[in-house]
Amino acid sequence: MSESKDLLNGFSAITDKVWREKIIADLKGKDFEETLQWKDENELLHQPYYRSSNIENNTIVKQIQAAQKENLSWKSIQTFPSKEKNLKKKIEAALNGGIDEVVIDNVSDAKSMKEQLGEALKDSASIHLHLTKLAQNSLPKTYFFDPIGEMLRNNERDEDNLDSLRHVFQKRLNQLKPDNFLLVDGSLYRNAGATIVQELAFTLHHAVEYFDILTESGYTPDAISRSFTFKLGYGTSYFSEIAKSRAFRFLIKKVYESYKISSSEIRVWGEASPYYLTHKDPYTNLLRLSSQCMSAILGNCDLISLPSYDHWGGSSTLGYRMSKNIPLILKNESYFNQVKDLTAGSYYIESISADIAEKAWELFLQTEKQGSLLDQLENQTLSKLIEKSKEVRKSSYQNEKRTMIGVNKFINPEATDLDVDSKKNKGLSNSILSKEITS
Repeated sequence: MSESKDLLNGFSAITDKVWREKIIADLKGKDFEETLQWKDENELLHQPYYRSSNIENNTIVKQIQAAQKENLSWKSIQTFPSKEKNLKKKIEAALNGGIDEVVIDNVSDAKSMKEQLGEALKDSASIHLHLTKLAQNSLPKTYFFDPIGEMLRNNERDEDNLDSLRHVFQKRLNQLKPDNFLLVDGSLYRNAGATIVQELAFTLHHAVEYFDILTESGYTPDAISRSFTFKLGYGTSYFSEIAKSRAFRFLIKKVYESYKISSSEIRVWGEASPYYLTHKDPYTNLLRLSSQCMSAILGNCDLISLPSYDHWGGSSTLGYRMSKNIPLILKNESYFNQVKDLTAGSYYIESISADIAEKAWELFLQTEKQGSLLDQLENQTLSKLIEKSKEVRKSSYQNEKRTMIGVNKFINPEATDLDVDSKKNKGLSNSILSKEITS
C-alpha cells in the first residue's frame, strides 16, 4: 500500500498581514475601512472576513462556548391572547398539532380562565397562564409572572403584586426541582424598539432587580435563580441575533457568579419580535418569521415561539397554523436539533458574540449606576435611550441604507395595510418598525 500524504503540506499558511494586503491590492485604490467595514446600530464593527486569529486568544469566546446549554432540543410554544375567540378549541388544536406548551397571555383572573378552559385543560402542565395579577388563592398549576414587566408596561408601581410574589415564592421554595415561573421578560424592550445590546443590558438589570427585591426579603440568590425564565425578542439581523443569545447565557452566568450562585439552570425563551413584522403585505412576514425562528434555535434557546404572520391585523387560523409549523419543520425536517451548539467555531458569530457581550455588559453597568429599573422608566432614561435607537434605525431605512421588503423596497401596489391598534401604554409600548418607516 502506498504511503498516504497530506495534500496541504505543499501550501504555506497565509498570514493575516498577507491576506489583508492582497485584499487592499484588489480594491485598486479604494479605502479598505470605508469600502468593506461597516458598523451596525449597536456600534459593532463588522469585518469583511474573519479568520481563526479573531477568536483563538479571546477568553470571552471560550467562556461563551462553555456557557451554552447541553440539551440539543427545544420546546415549541404557541401564545394566545386571553380574549382570543374560540380559545379552548385553538389550544386543543395547537397541542394536538405538535406544540409542546401553550401560553395564554395577559391573564388578570386565573380562576375565571381555569373555568373557561374546562376540566380537561385547566390543570394541564402544558398550559401556562401569563398572569398580570397574582391571586394567591387561585393559582394555576403552571404559570408565568413578571410584576416588574407589568410595572414597566404600565409605568406605575404595584406593591401588591410584589407582596404577592414574596408570599408565593415562600410556598415554592420547598420544591426540589427548578420551578421557572418567574419571568424576566426582556422581549418587552425589544418590542419597544431597543437594540440587541440594549435588550441584553436591560434584561440583566431586570433580573438584578428581582435579586435585590427578593434577597432583601430573606430569599437566597440560589433559590431565586432556580425560578427564572428569561424571554428575549428576536429580530431579522440573522447572524447578530444568533450571537445575541449565545452572549446572553454568558452574561447571565456572569451575574450569577457575582451572587456566588454555584450552578443553576438558565432557561431562555426566544420569541420572534412582532416589532419586525410588517403591517403591509403580511405574507412577506413568513420569511421574517423563519429567519427569526432560526436565529433563536441556533442561539440555543430552550423555548421557541412565533406570532402569526398576520399578527398586526388580528391572527387568523392560517396565521396560527404557520407560526406553529415553522419551528416543527426546522426540528423534524431540517434536523436543527441534532447537533449541539451548531454555530460554535464560526469565526464571525463567535467574534460578534464576544463584541455584543462586552458592549451589553458595559451598558448594564452604566444603567446599574443610575438606580433601579423602575426609577429609570419614571425619569425616562430607558425611554430616551430606546427612542434614540429607533430614530437612527428609522433613518437608515428611510435613506435606503437598509431594506424592509414590501415597505421601503419592492413594494406591492396591491397590498393592503393591516388595521393596527395604535393605542399606547403609559410605559414601554409595542412599536411597529414598518409604520415608523412609512410615517
